[in-house]
Amino acid sequence: TLPGVEVAPPPGAMYLFFRIAGRSDDSLTFAKELVDRAGLGLAPGMAFGAEGEGYLRWCFAASDALLAQGIERLAVFLSR
Repeated sequence: TLPGVEVAPPPGAMYLFFRIAGRSDDSLTFAKELVDRAGLGLAPGMAFGAEGEGYLRWCFAASDALLAQGIERLAVFLSR
């Protein structure tokens, strides 16, 4: 668990929506920042409708190693 990260339980799919306290008000800008500064590609929640704004979507249809690397990149980014 990462401090400040709120996860919405996935409804049986291969992705989850989450938000980070104080960081995700503009999900598109935040997603672009994660790509540029952390090398982490996540979908902005606003791409899935107005109710998705403030969230990011993380697809976990990947190997455990890739998921662990992504979580580590997010943790390093958030620790800055």
